[in-house]
Amino acid sequence: MLSSVHSANDIRIVEKEARSLSEAGHTVTVVARPPRASDAGGIEFKPIELPAVARWKRPWVMGRAATALARATGADVVQFHDPELIPFALWLRSRGCKVIYDVHEDVPADIYSKKWIPRWMKPVVALGMDLVERNTARHFDAIVAATPTIAKRFRDFGAAVTLVRNSVRLDEFIEPTGKTLRKRQAVYIGHASFNRGLIEMVEACDAARLPLVLAGSIGATEADWLRRSSAGIVHRGKLDRSEIAALLNESLIGLCFFQHEPNHLYAMPTKIFEYMAAGVPVITSDLPRSKEIVETAGCGFAVSLDDKKALIERLSLLADEPRRAIELGLAGRAAVAKDYNWQYDAAELNKLYKELFSRRSVA
Repeated sequence: MLSSVHSANDIRIVEKEARSLSEAGHTVTVVARPPRASDAGGIEFKPIELPAVARWKRPWVMGRAATALARATGADVVQFHDPELIPFALWLRSRGCKVIYDVHEDVPADIYSKKWIPRWMKPVVALGMDLVERNTARHFDAIVAATPTIAKRFRDFGAAVTLVRNSVRLDEFIEPTGKTLRKRQAVYIGHASFNRGLIEMVEACDAARLPLVLAGSIGATEADWLRRSSAGIVHRGKLDRSEIAALLNESLIGLCFFQHEPNHLYAMPTKIFEYMAAGVPVITSDLPRSKEIVETAGCGFAVSLDDKKALIERLSLLADEPRRAIELGLAGRAAVAKDYNWQYDAAELNKLYKELFSRRSVA
Protein backbone atom coordinates (compact mmCIF):
# COMPACT_ATOMS: atom_id res chain seq x y z
CA MET A 1 0.00 0.00 0.00
CA LEU A 2 1.24 3.45 -0.93
CA SER A 3 0.07 6.45 1.11
CA SER A 4 1.27 9.89 2.11
CA VAL A 5 -0.69 9.69 5.40
CA HIS A 6 -1.42 13.12 6.89
CA SER A 7 -3.23 12.13 10.09
CA ALA A 8 -3.78 9.40 12.63
CA ASN A 9 -7.20 8.78 11.06
CA ASP A 10 -5.57 8.16 7.67
CA ILE A 11 -3.15 5.62 9.08
CA ARG A 12 -5.97 3.82 10.89
CA ILE A 13 -7.76 3.34 7.57
CA VAL A 14 -4.58 2.16 5.87
CA GLU A 15 -3.77 -0.14 8.78
CA LYS A 16 -7.27 -1.65 8.83
CA GLU A 17 -7.14 -2.49 5.13
CA ALA A 18 -3.57 -3.78 5.36
CA ARG A 19 -4.42 -6.04 8.30
CA SER A 20 -7.36 -7.54 6.42
CA LEU A 21 -5.24 -8.26 3.35
CA SER A 22 -2.51 -9.76 5.53
CA GLU A 23 -5.07 -11.96 7.30
CA ALA A 24 -6.25 -13.11 3.87
CA GLY A 25 -2.74 -14.38 3.10
CA HIS A 26 -1.23 -11.47 1.15
CA THR A 27 2.23 -10.09 1.89
CA VAL A 28 1.62 -6.42 2.69
CA THR A 29 4.03 -3.50 2.87
CA VAL A 30 2.81 -0.03 3.89
CA VAL A 31 4.81 2.86 2.44
CA ALA A 32 3.79 6.02 4.31
CA ARG A 33 4.80 9.10 6.18
CA PRO A 34 4.59 8.94 9.98
CA PRO A 35 2.59 8.30 12.09
CA ARG A 36 3.22 4.59 11.57
CA ALA A 37 0.71 1.83 12.18
CA SER A 38 0.07 1.11 15.86
CA ASP A 39 -0.40 -2.63 15.39
CA ALA A 40 1.71 -3.75 12.47
CA GLY A 41 1.14 -7.47 12.97
CA GLY A 42 2.48 -9.18 9.85
CA ILE A 43 2.69 -5.90 7.94
CA GLU A 44 6.01 -4.37 6.94
CA PHE A 45 6.14 -0.60 7.33
CA LYS A 46 8.48 1.57 5.24
CA PRO A 47 8.46 5.23 6.37
CA ILE A 48 8.77 8.00 3.81
CA GLU A 49 11.50 10.42 4.90
CA LEU A 50 10.30 13.88 3.90
CA PRO A 51 12.90 16.67 4.17
CA ALA A 52 11.94 20.21 5.09
CA VAL A 53 10.76 21.69 1.79
CA ALA A 54 8.22 24.27 0.69
CA ARG A 55 4.60 23.04 0.63
CA TRP A 56 4.37 23.29 -3.18
CA LYS A 57 7.40 20.98 -3.52
CA ARG A 58 6.13 18.28 -1.15
CA PRO A 59 3.99 16.28 -3.62
CA TRP A 60 6.92 15.88 -6.00
CA VAL A 61 9.53 15.10 -3.32
CA MET A 62 7.22 12.75 -1.44
CA GLY A 63 5.93 11.09 -4.60
CA ARG A 64 9.43 10.27 -5.84
CA ALA A 65 10.44 8.84 -2.46
CA ALA A 66 7.24 6.81 -2.12
CA THR A 67 7.50 5.44 -5.65
CA ALA A 68 11.08 4.33 -5.10
CA LEU A 69 10.12 2.51 -1.90
CA ALA A 70 7.10 0.92 -3.58
CA ARG A 71 9.17 -0.33 -6.51
CA ALA A 72 11.76 -1.76 -4.15
CA THR A 73 9.11 -4.04 -2.62
CA GLY A 74 8.48 -5.73 -5.98
CA ALA A 75 4.73 -5.53 -5.30
CA ASP A 76 2.23 -7.05 -7.72
CA VAL A 77 -0.46 -4.59 -6.62
CA VAL A 78 -0.06 -1.03 -5.34
CA GLN A 79 -3.00 0.57 -3.51
CA PHE A 80 -2.48 4.30 -3.05
CA HIS A 81 -4.54 6.70 -0.97
CA ASP A 82 -3.65 10.28 -1.87
CA PRO A 83 -4.49 12.26 -5.02
CA GLU A 84 -1.06 13.89 -5.19
CA LEU A 85 0.35 10.44 -5.93
CA ILE A 86 -1.75 9.99 -9.09
CA PRO A 87 1.09 10.77 -11.58
CA PHE A 88 3.46 8.40 -9.79
CA ALA A 89 0.80 5.67 -9.60
CA LEU A 90 0.22 5.96 -13.35
CA TRP A 91 3.96 5.59 -13.87
CA LEU A 92 3.96 2.42 -11.73
CA ARG A 93 1.10 1.03 -13.79
CA SER A 94 3.00 1.73 -17.00
CA ARG A 95 5.74 -0.52 -15.56
CA GLY A 96 3.32 -3.46 -15.30
CA CYS A 97 2.06 -3.07 -11.73
CA LYS A 98 -1.63 -3.39 -10.90
CA VAL A 99 -2.76 -0.11 -9.31
CA ILE A 100 -5.77 0.69 -7.09
CA TYR A 101 -6.76 4.25 -6.22
CA ASP A 102 -8.29 4.23 -2.70
CA VAL A 103 -10.48 7.35 -2.41
CA HIS A 104 -11.39 8.41 1.15
CA GLU A 105 -12.65 11.90 0.34
CA ASP A 106 -14.49 13.80 -2.36
CA VAL A 107 -11.25 15.55 -3.30
CA PRO A 108 -12.66 18.52 -5.31
CA ALA A 109 -15.19 19.22 -2.52
CA ASP A 110 -12.47 18.90 0.12
CA ILE A 111 -10.47 21.67 -1.57
CA TYR A 112 -12.98 24.21 -0.23
CA SER A 113 -12.05 23.24 3.35
CA LYS A 114 -8.31 23.80 2.86
CA LYS A 115 -7.32 26.88 4.84
CA TRP A 116 -3.91 27.18 3.18
CA ILE A 117 -5.43 27.64 -0.32
CA PRO A 118 -6.48 31.26 -1.02
CA ARG A 119 -10.26 31.64 -1.32
CA TRP A 120 -10.11 32.96 -4.90
CA MET A 121 -8.00 30.00 -5.97
CA LYS A 122 -10.19 27.22 -4.53
CA PRO A 123 -12.65 26.92 -7.48
CA VAL A 124 -9.73 26.68 -9.91
CA VAL A 125 -7.91 24.03 -7.84
CA ALA A 126 -11.15 22.08 -7.30
CA LEU A 127 -11.89 22.09 -11.03
CA GLY A 128 -8.33 21.01 -11.75
CA MET A 129 -8.57 18.06 -9.32
CA ASP A 130 -11.91 17.04 -10.81
CA LEU A 131 -10.38 16.98 -14.30
CA VAL A 132 -7.37 15.00 -13.10
CA GLU A 133 -9.51 12.31 -11.44
CA ARG A 134 -12.04 12.30 -14.29
CA ASN A 135 -9.33 11.70 -16.90
CA THR A 136 -7.21 9.20 -14.98
CA ALA A 137 -9.81 7.05 -13.18
CA ARG A 138 -10.29 4.61 -16.08
CA HIS A 139 -6.54 4.00 -16.29
CA PHE A 140 -6.37 2.38 -12.85
CA ASP A 141 -7.20 -1.28 -12.37
CA ALA A 142 -9.77 -0.37 -9.74
CA ILE A 143 -11.12 2.45 -7.60
CA VAL A 144 -11.86 1.72 -3.93
CA ALA A 145 -14.48 4.23 -2.76
CA ALA A 146 -15.23 4.95 0.91
CA THR A 147 -18.81 6.16 0.40
CA PRO A 148 -21.67 5.49 -2.06
CA THR A 149 -21.44 9.11 -3.25
CA ILE A 150 -17.75 8.77 -4.12
CA ALA A 151 -18.46 5.39 -5.75
CA LYS A 152 -21.14 6.91 -7.98
CA ARG A 153 -18.88 9.79 -8.99
CA PHE A 154 -16.15 7.45 -10.22
CA ARG A 155 -18.59 5.06 -11.91
CA ASP A 156 -19.83 8.08 -13.85
CA PHE A 157 -16.22 8.48 -15.01
CA GLY A 158 -16.35 4.93 -16.41
CA ALA A 159 -14.02 3.44 -13.77
CA ALA A 160 -14.21 0.00 -12.16
CA VAL A 161 -15.34 0.76 -8.59
CA THR A 162 -15.53 -1.28 -5.39
CA LEU A 163 -17.29 0.22 -2.36
CA VAL A 164 -15.25 -0.36 0.82
CA ARG A 165 -16.65 1.82 3.60
CA ASN A 166 -14.64 3.03 6.59
CA SER A 167 -16.71 0.84 8.90
CA VAL A 168 -15.40 -0.59 12.17
CA ARG A 169 -13.99 -3.82 13.53
CA LEU A 170 -16.34 -4.83 16.35
CA ASP A 171 -13.55 -6.74 18.11
CA GLU A 172 -11.79 -3.41 18.83
CA PHE A 173 -14.63 -2.25 21.09
CA ILE A 174 -15.90 -3.46 24.44
CA GLU A 175 -19.33 -5.01 23.97
CA PRO A 176 -21.85 -2.87 25.88
CA THR A 177 -24.64 -4.20 28.06
CA GLY A 178 -27.63 -2.61 29.70
CA LYS A 179 -25.59 -2.53 32.92
CA THR A 180 -22.55 -0.73 31.50
CA LEU A 181 -21.61 2.09 33.89
CA ARG A 182 -21.05 5.39 32.11
CA LYS A 183 -19.95 8.79 33.31
CA ARG A 184 -22.12 11.81 32.71
CA GLN A 185 -19.91 13.14 29.91
CA ALA A 186 -19.91 13.69 26.17
CA VAL A 187 -16.99 12.63 24.00
CA TYR A 188 -15.55 13.57 20.62
CA ILE A 189 -13.02 11.31 18.89
CA GLY A 190 -10.78 12.59 16.09
CA HIS A 191 -9.25 15.82 14.81
CA ALA A 192 -10.92 18.82 16.46
CA SER A 193 -11.32 21.91 14.30
CA PHE A 194 -13.73 24.78 13.78
CA ASN A 195 -15.20 23.28 10.60
CA ARG A 196 -15.84 20.07 12.55
CA GLY A 197 -17.97 21.91 15.06
CA LEU A 198 -15.53 22.53 17.90
CA ILE A 199 -17.14 25.79 18.97
CA GLU A 200 -20.67 24.36 18.77
CA MET A 201 -19.68 21.30 20.81
CA VAL A 202 -17.99 23.34 23.52
CA GLU A 203 -20.79 25.92 23.81
CA ALA A 204 -23.62 23.34 23.76
CA CYS A 205 -21.97 21.14 26.39
CA ASP A 206 -21.21 24.18 28.54
CA ALA A 207 -24.84 25.32 28.35
CA ALA A 208 -26.05 21.80 29.21
CA ARG A 209 -23.50 21.64 32.06
CA LEU A 210 -22.12 18.47 30.56
CA PRO A 211 -18.37 17.68 30.67
CA LEU A 212 -16.79 17.26 27.23
CA VAL A 213 -13.76 15.04 26.56
CA LEU A 214 -11.79 15.49 23.33
CA ALA A 215 -9.51 12.70 22.10
CA GLY A 216 -7.36 13.39 19.06
CA SER A 217 -5.29 16.09 17.42
CA ILE A 218 -6.21 19.77 17.40
CA GLY A 219 -5.03 22.66 15.26
CA ALA A 220 -2.88 25.43 16.77
CA THR A 221 -5.56 28.10 16.28
CA GLU A 222 -8.24 25.87 17.77
CA ALA A 223 -6.00 24.93 20.72
CA ASP A 224 -5.41 28.62 21.46
CA TRP A 225 -9.17 29.30 21.35
CA LEU A 226 -9.78 26.33 23.64
CA ARG A 227 -7.26 27.64 26.18
CA ARG A 228 -9.07 30.98 26.24
CA SER A 229 -12.47 29.34 26.59
CA SER A 230 -13.94 29.33 30.08
CA ALA A 231 -15.65 25.98 29.50
CA GLY A 232 -14.38 22.93 31.36
CA ILE A 233 -13.00 20.79 28.54
CA VAL A 234 -10.68 17.82 28.93
CA HIS A 235 -8.33 17.24 25.97
CA ARG A 236 -6.81 13.76 26.20
CA GLY A 237 -4.65 14.11 23.08
CA LYS A 238 -4.04 11.22 20.70
CA LEU A 239 -5.05 7.82 22.05
CA ASP A 240 -4.34 4.32 20.77
CA ARG A 241 -7.16 1.96 19.81
CA SER A 242 -7.49 0.33 23.24
CA GLU A 243 -7.53 3.73 24.96
CA ILE A 244 -10.25 4.96 22.60
CA ALA A 245 -12.33 1.85 23.35
CA ALA A 246 -11.93 2.42 27.10
CA LEU A 247 -12.88 6.11 26.83
CA LEU A 248 -16.00 5.32 24.80
CA ASN A 249 -16.98 2.56 27.19
CA GLU A 250 -17.13 5.07 30.06
CA SER A 251 -18.83 7.92 28.12
CA LEU A 252 -22.56 8.61 27.85
CA ILE A 253 -22.84 10.57 24.55
CA GLY A 254 -20.80 10.74 21.33
CA LEU A 255 -20.71 13.99 19.30
CA CYS A 256 -20.11 14.64 15.59
CA PHE A 257 -20.89 18.28 14.76
CA PHE A 258 -19.39 18.53 11.25
CA GLN A 259 -20.45 21.75 9.54
CA HIS A 260 -22.26 21.94 6.19
CA GLU A 261 -19.21 21.99 3.93
CA PRO A 262 -19.21 20.25 0.52
CA ASN A 263 -16.96 17.36 1.57
CA HIS A 264 -18.98 16.72 4.73
CA LEU A 265 -22.45 16.50 3.18
CA TYR A 266 -22.35 12.85 2.16
CA ALA A 267 -19.40 11.68 4.23
CA MET A 268 -19.69 8.64 6.50
CA PRO A 269 -17.57 9.70 9.52
CA THR A 270 -15.84 6.71 11.07
CA LYS A 271 -16.30 8.27 14.51
CA ILE A 272 -20.09 7.76 14.24
CA PHE A 273 -19.55 4.04 13.67
CA GLU A 274 -17.06 3.95 16.55
CA TYR A 275 -19.61 5.49 18.91
CA MET A 276 -22.24 3.02 17.73
CA ALA A 277 -19.90 0.03 18.07
CA ALA A 278 -19.17 1.05 21.67
CA GLY A 279 -22.87 1.39 22.47
CA VAL A 280 -22.69 5.20 22.79
CA PRO A 281 -25.71 7.19 21.52
CA VAL A 282 -24.88 9.78 18.86
CA ILE A 283 -25.79 13.43 18.47
CA THR A 284 -24.75 14.62 15.02
CA SER A 285 -25.28 17.66 12.84
CA ASP A 286 -28.03 17.17 10.28
CA LEU A 287 -25.80 16.38 7.30
CA PRO A 288 -27.71 14.12 4.86
CA ARG A 289 -25.63 10.93 5.23
CA SER A 290 -24.97 11.29 8.96
CA LYS A 291 -28.66 11.94 9.60
CA GLU A 292 -29.63 8.89 7.54
CA ILE A 293 -27.24 6.60 9.44
CA VAL A 294 -28.24 7.76 12.92
CA GLU A 295 -31.99 7.94 12.35
CA THR A 296 -32.18 4.63 10.47
CA ALA A 297 -30.30 2.91 13.29
CA GLY A 298 -32.37 4.69 15.93
CA CYS A 299 -29.21 5.40 17.91
CA GLY A 300 -29.43 9.13 18.52
CA PHE A 301 -30.39 12.50 17.06
CA ALA A 302 -29.48 14.67 14.06
CA VAL A 303 -29.81 18.38 14.85
CA SER A 304 -29.17 21.59 12.92
CA LEU A 305 -26.12 23.41 14.28
CA ASP A 306 -28.08 26.65 13.85
CA ASP A 307 -30.67 25.43 16.36
CA LYS A 308 -28.65 25.91 19.55
CA LYS A 309 -31.71 25.36 21.74
CA ALA A 310 -32.34 21.93 20.18
CA LEU A 311 -28.67 20.95 20.59
CA ILE A 312 -28.77 21.78 24.28
CA GLU A 313 -32.12 20.01 24.73
CA ARG A 314 -30.88 16.79 23.12
CA LEU A 315 -27.70 16.82 25.19
CA SER A 316 -29.66 17.45 28.38
CA LEU A 317 -32.19 14.75 27.52
CA LEU A 318 -29.56 12.02 27.21
CA ALA A 319 -27.51 13.32 30.13
CA ASP A 320 -30.54 13.36 32.43
CA GLU A 321 -32.02 10.07 31.20
CA PRO A 322 -29.09 7.61 31.15
CA ARG A 323 -31.46 4.65 30.66
CA ARG A 324 -32.69 6.24 27.41
CA ALA A 325 -29.09 6.87 26.38
CA ILE A 326 -28.13 3.25 27.00
CA GLU A 327 -31.11 1.98 24.96
CA LEU A 328 -30.15 4.18 22.01
CA GLY A 329 -26.54 3.06 22.36
CA LEU A 330 -27.49 -0.62 22.22
CA ALA A 331 -29.52 0.07 19.07
CA GLY A 332 -26.38 1.58 17.53
CA ARG A 333 -24.29 -1.46 18.43
CA ALA A 334 -26.90 -3.73 16.81
CA ALA A 335 -26.87 -1.61 13.63
CA VAL A 336 -23.08 -1.82 13.37
CA ALA A 337 -23.15 -5.60 13.83
CA LYS A 338 -25.75 -5.86 11.07
CA ASP A 339 -24.80 -3.19 8.54
CA TYR A 340 -21.52 -1.37 9.34
CA ASN A 341 -19.27 -4.22 10.43
CA TRP A 342 -15.80 -4.14 8.84
CA GLN A 343 -16.00 -7.86 8.08
CA TYR A 344 -18.43 -7.07 5.25
CA ASP A 345 -16.25 -4.34 3.75
CA ALA A 346 -13.08 -6.40 4.22
CA ALA A 347 -14.78 -9.16 2.21
CA GLU A 348 -15.32 -6.69 -0.67
CA LEU A 349 -11.67 -5.64 -0.55
CA ASN A 350 -10.45 -9.25 -0.53
CA LYS A 351 -12.81 -10.09 -3.39
CA LEU A 352 -11.28 -7.26 -5.44
CA TYR A 353 -7.76 -8.57 -4.82
CA LYS A 354 -8.79 -12.09 -5.84
CA GLU A 355 -10.15 -10.71 -9.09
CA LEU A 356 -6.96 -8.74 -9.77
CA PHE A 357 -4.74 -11.76 -9.15
CA SER A 358 -7.06 -13.91 -11.24
CA ARG A 359 -6.71 -11.51 -14.17
CA ARG A 360 -2.92 -11.54 -13.71
CA SER A 361 -2.86 -15.35 -13.80
CA VAL A 362 -4.94 -15.44 -17.00
CA ALA A 363 -2.70 -12.83 -18.62
